[in-house]
Amino acid sequence: MSDRLPVKFIALMAAMSALDAFSIDGMLPALEIIGQDLNVAVANHRQYVVTALFAGFAVGVLIYGFVADHVGRRKPVIAGFCIHLAGSLCCCLAETYPLLLFGRVLQGLGAAGPYVLSLAIVRDTYQGRGMARILSLIMMVFIGVPMIAPFIGQGILLVAGWRSIFLVLGLFCVLVLVWFWLAQPETLKPQDRVVLSLAAVLDSSVQVTTHQQTVRYLLAIGAVTGAFIAYLSTSQQVFQNIYSLGQWFPVVFASLAGLLGVAAYFNSRWVEKIGMARLVHLALTAIVLTSGAYYLCYLLFAVVPSLWFFLAYMVVVMFCFALLFGNLSSLALEPMGHIAGSAASLVNCLSTLIAIALAYLIGSQLEANPMPVIAGFGVLCGVAWLLNYPQLGKRASQ
Repeated sequence: MSDRLPVKFIALMAAMSALDAFSIDGMLPALEIIGQDLNVAVANHRQYVVTALFAGFAVGVLIYGFVADHVGRRKPVIAGFCIHLAGSLCCCLAETYPLLLFGRVLQGLGAAGPYVLSLAIVRDTYQGRGMARILSLIMMVFIGVPMIAPFIGQGILLVAGWRSIFLVLGLFCVLVLVWFWLAQPETLKPQDRVVLSLAAVLDSSVQVTTHQQTVRYLLAIGAVTGAFIAYLSTSQQVFQNIYSLGQWFPVVFASLAGLLGVAAYFNSRWVEKIGMARLVHLALTAIVLTSGAYYLCYLLFAVVPSLWFFLAYMVVVMFCFALLFGNLSSLALEPMGHIAGSAASLVNCLSTLIAIALAYLIGSQLEANPMPVIAGFGVLCGVAWLLNYPQLGKRASQ
């Protein structure tokens, strides 16, 4: 791969991926007010505003990849943008909580197309460590969204109310759609298109679910994503209700998200020297050991961790997580270059469904302290550590 980076390509792919992140993080400051306005009696049920989007996302990624391997990448991406826009309007006009959640499912269903097919477009164009480097840089750019989205959401909330947040999401969706329409050509070669049939779907499913490396990393992605979704869906409660940060919540959330961006940059530099599997191993080891030490301190002293102690822990976790997502996805898709679209769909769908279930279990335990979140990070990253370990002995290029 050339040392010259395709900056415009990276920026567009990051913007496509960021639609999903913006839809999640922009809403976080508004969760409590949404719950009050739409009569959500149980505080933990506000988390469904986040998990409903992921549910739609899981269904969406299963569809887009198979369709994209048949008709190409452009048409499904454009359809995804349109569905997301419809979901944004539904949420904006919702008068009941179930209708809002339906709109969130539509947003997730729509955002899945640009997100998963950005991965397929990268896989069409790059491979191996070059692909991992590009994915890391895309993550570094799109991580900026969690840094600014809560500020944008908080500002809109104060000036125009929570419904206007969905109008801004719709505007962002339209802008990226126009950018994609004008700038991104089709990347799937005509000879690589596959017939969309039940037999083809089953064949791709069998290839993905029987390949040892892909299955291991699919499960690993599900485990670490489950811990991360639990953090996202509970962050408003943890920072605003447990630690009483109030309007300082976007500042703290953005600062932690900024660490993801910094670490993603280092990952793009380290991955070609160290290798994907070893970087994943080091990051997971750090999270598991830090989580274990933190939980041990809680058991010994039997007090709710202070805000600064919790933030110190999250600094380590956020930095390490940036070394995981791009590398885990690359390792899962590495053997699937011949069916990149359908493989990306299956991996993202199955891992997201696993993650939603795990995040629900963690989030439902949240009460007066953040220990369920910390335990979730430790246990689930421990599972991912075990799944990654066999890859350490493989060839150096991985």
